[in-house]
Amino acid sequence: MRRTICLTCAVACLALCGASLRADAANIWLSLNLDPTVKGDLNSGGTWTVVAKADESGIASVVLHLLDDSLNFDPGTGFLTPAGFEVETSAVFGLTLEIVQGDDLSDPTLDVGVIGGSYGSTYVDDPQLMVLAPNPDLGSFTGGVELATGTYDPGDTPAWASGSDGNVFNAVSQAIAAGVHTTVRAVVPEPLSLALAGMGVCAIAALRRRSLI
Repeated sequence: MRRTICLTCAVACLALCGASLRADAANIWLSLNLDPTVKGDLNSGGTWTVVAKADESGIASVVLHLLDDSLNFDPGTGFLTPAGFEVETSAVFGLTLEIVQGDDLSDPTLDVGVIGGSYGSTYVDDPQLMVLAPNPDLGSFTGGVELATGTYDPGDTPAWASGSDGNVFNAVSQAIAAGVHTTVRAVVPEPLSLALAGMGVCAIAALRRRSLI
């Protein structure tokens, strides 16, 4: 237990305090993928999964911040921690679920999340995944890595909270701070995608208003 706490603190410190080592090309992209129980109905509840991709020599650590009142997460089944990552922990702070995953740096596992890199990946985007406006289109995540999963209840729409952070390994296996970019995508069968894009905007806006009350 003591070792786990120390490793978690080390990863968190890297994620939060490594700005001086930030490289211009160091980035981690995160997608919150939603798979509704009733395809085409974002209000039907369903499953959420966070997937990631990265540049440089892959993810060294990542801190995910998600709105806790819009999702369910079971640490016993929800971690999809990449092989070679020794740290995985979660906690709820107010309305924010924080999930921490990473390498303990003793024997770096490289290219995690690097599309086409040496780390083996089986993740493939569902062809019906659509970006929910106003989230940015961060491109394909096929070849990236799954990090965490859970469910959400009918009437809820999972969303990112502020503060997600992370580090990547550089060319000499040194952990450096990364820019973190997030989006939300949903499995939407055609021809409902345009209509549900608008519904997604309304649902996310309503959820964020609730979180501020």
